[in-house]
Amino acid sequence: MKKILWALFLTTAVWSQQTVKTFNVKLEKKTGVFHVIEEQKKQIALFFTDKKSVRALRIDDNFQFIDSINAARIDKKYDAIIGSSVSDNRYYVYWSTPNNKEIVAQCFDFETKQTSEKAHKFSFSEERLFKKITVNNIFYLITATKNESILNLYAFAEGNVTKKSIDLSNIAFINEEMKRTTLWNILSAQTDIDFPFAVQNILNETPPSLAFSASKRKVYVKDNTLIFVFDTNQSFSQMLRIDLTNFSASQTAFQQPFLLETEYGYNDSNSFLVDDKLIQMKINSEKMMISVKNMDKTELKLIELTDEQEISFKNSPIIQENGSIKNSRVLETSNQLLRKIYNTNPSISCYSFNDKIYLTLGGVSMNTANNGIGTGVLIGGIAGGLIAAALSSNYSLDNLDSYANRKIMYINCVFDKNFNHIEGDIIRLPFDRLRKFAFENEKLTARSIFQINKELFFGGYDNEAQTYSFYRFSNSY
Repeated sequence: MKKILWALFLTTAVWSQQTVKTFNVKLEKKTGVFHVIEEQKKQIALFFTDKKSVRALRIDDNFQFIDSINAARIDKKYDAIIGSSVSDNRYYVYWSTPNNKEIVAQCFDFETKQTSEKAHKFSFSEERLFKKITVNNIFYLITATKNESILNLYAFAEGNVTKKSIDLSNIAFINEEMKRTTLWNILSAQTDIDFPFAVQNILNETPPSLAFSASKRKVYVKDNTLIFVFDTNQSFSQMLRIDLTNFSASQTAFQQPFLLETEYGYNDSNSFLVDDKLIQMKINSEKMMISVKNMDKTELKLIELTDEQEISFKNSPIIQENGSIKNSRVLETSNQLLRKIYNTNPSISCYSFNDKIYLTLGGVSMNTANNGIGTGVLIGGIAGGLIAAALSSNYSLDNLDSYANRKIMYINCVFDKNFNHIEGDIIRLPFDRLRKFAFENEKLTARSIFQINKELFFGGYDNEAQTYSFYRFSNSY
């Protein structure tokens, strides 16, 4: 990439989204973008990659230019940036081969304006890599040891890597048949929506889509702790906490609400973690129960809905999308919602903002474009392959695109911090408006989506104008 002069100017705001900053820039075709958000520093680092070069650009949370570094792109056998770590003003991006067994740490030192590279090789003998995630500026590869309850964490910091194994054999993992089993078997089980070893990240980068939160195996990040929640057993949610400071582990089981099975089939369930509260949903074709629990398992709220009731806690119509945001319609009755959620995959997604809980509740079908494949695309077979979606590195872009080729139906709800319903109509949530904006502006390429200062932003490149712009999507309920 040729040396780029970045010229900035502020544009005028509009109500639905605000264009907060535009850069004059010429990007090569098929330029990709990888971002690193530093909330404490109030900074954003953007890595623009093409077939020949990488340009690292830092801007502040007002989208003012700070500095930049150019570097040559590393060997083409490393086909993707899979994560990052930061140490002071040194930024490391980690490039991987398709099989994830060779990883290069490329360092951008903003103090010296120099770059460097360091390669690492992995065999993963008797281990299955199932998760890549960055926590507190440290990048982790997470594997499970075959047929055991051993979790292995490969931590990347300042370009180096260390391995820590955690023996979880003292923890009682329970399978769907209510029998004690291993962590390996919990992870390797195939569910209605997940392929083996698919564990969905739920990050603060962007509010997770219903397609993401429909997964029965999710991992959250809080402070320096990884929180795995497994809903593979429909009687309760199993929560596994891994403290990354001392590598200790603990487990808690949260009972799902009791719901009789109907003559038409079994019950289904799922959960979602927000603000140290676990929201659990149990559903059949006639009834839904939603329970909100503290981490000590105290139930704070229980909401029941039958197919004969109006939905008293919704703040939007019942919306159904058929494969695309442009193909949507409004459903009329609660029994339609219950039936359609039950016949697909139940899902809850929510986030908190200004002492309000914004909750989306609904159902998600399988991805029809993948011949029945749900949240993962299996490569190389179940026994030896990798699951692409489970190991994806671009969380927010995958999140944006996750509704494509699916049938989804949902309602939006607003609660106070004690989960009391707040009356009133709600306009589209920021992430829904961002989805609509991205659909209507498909010509924008090199897309980037992130949150900073609890606000949602979309970045995209206009090839005709040769400008890269950032748009803000604010909460306006």
